[in-house]
Amino acid sequence: MKIAIITDSTCDWLVEDYAARDVTMVPLRICFGAQSFLDQREIASEEFYDRMIGASDLPSTSQPSPGDFAREFERLAAEGYEGALCMHIARPLSGTQQSVEIAAQNAPIPVKVVDSCVTTAALGLMVDAACDLRDEGVDDLEELSERVEAFGRKIRIFLLPETLENLVRGGRLPAEAAEQMGLLNIRLILTLAQDGSVVPFDKAKGLKGVVARCVDAIAAYEKEHGAVSVRYVHTRNEAAVEKLADALRDAGVTVAKSHVHACGATIATHLGMGAACVAVAPAQA
Repeated sequence: MKIAIITDSTCDWLVEDYAARDVTMVPLRICFGAQSFLDQREIASEEFYDRMIGASDLPSTSQPSPGDFAREFERLAAEGYEGALCMHIARPLSGTQQSVEIAAQNAPIPVKVVDSCVTTAALGLMVDAACDLRDEGVDDLEELSERVEAFGRKIRIFLLPETLENLVRGGRLPAEAAEQMGLLNIRLILTLAQDGSVVPFDKAKGLKGVVARCVDAIAAYEKEHGAVSVRYVHTRNEAAVEKLADALRDAGVTVAKSHVHACGATIATHLGMGAACVAVAPAQA
């Protein structure tokens, strides 16, 4: 069975990587007031950052429509694909999964939608695994879906905002709490809950403390799962990513594969500028 792999722009891969690995990317729409742009097609991450910095209100995103997915299913069927595996941004963060499920009901090929419960770098790792399994010869749609979903449950992600401004502006953190944390140089570490919602993981003193806490968590993860694959994303803070990567190496964590990309609009809106993120998964799917 020739299986298509479909994701969305919150996967945070480089644009050219989708074609290179035969992945269909359906973009979300980024909205600045009355203006809207197709994510990664009409607006790249760097331009998004510039606009977000200058905006009086935080941008918003809207999910692709069922029609957007229906057109992709029709195209893929015409190109000879016999099934499609879909992995998208977690339900609490977007209605994208609902759109693809509606479109799948009348698709000309069988469609399996994996409830990823992740986004950004973690979704990137999940799509990596789906591509690896497909390329290794897993050509049964049900089996591929089950194995990718099981793999997704093992992924861990740590979101590291440099400032709390966007969390306050977005109503996710009280201004008073943010001010107190800033005075004490306390940095917040966030993660994704089992349902994909953004929740606190821990707090630490400064970037050094944040890096140390993440390294401790990833080292413990490696002891349980063996060598790891890592994906980093950031909003113009490659220095923080380098500190994380160096600290993992110094701690003796075996990183089989790693990637560094710009953080996409959805999570960047929550975390603001200067943020970093690290997602980790077993090296073998």
